[in-house]
Amino acid sequence: MLQALLADNEMDYVDPIEDFVLAKQDGEIVGCARMEEYPEFAMLRPLVVAKPFRNRGVGRLILEQILPGKRPVVVVARGESAGFYSSIGFTDANWQAIPIHQADECASCPDRSECRPQPMIHRR
Repeated sequence: MLQALLADNEMDYVDPIEDFVLAKQDGEIVGCARMEEYPEFAMLRPLVVAKPFRNRGVGRLILEQILPGKRPVVVVARGESAGFYSSIGFTDANWQAIPIHQADECASCPDRSECRPQPMIHRR
């Protein structure tokens, strides 16, 4: 179910399921998120909510559960998602705030112009 949710949202990788926080309804995974930990910050990678469950608070609920208390969190938001992240306290950042492997992945992505990736940061 997790792989299907990620694939439906054009995310073609799956890290160990134990690394994900899941939102479920009636046994179905309706959202997921995972944090990559770094010494000075955490990186949200990815946050995905199933299309029928968007704009219903699922993403916000997941983030309330996983945002670390005192450390900054970075994310590369797809252009269409930047407003969501802004609404919960993320602000625009520059690419230097993003781990090099993620920045490189975005730079070489064939869907970059459609995705319009935006680095963002959340500070508590």
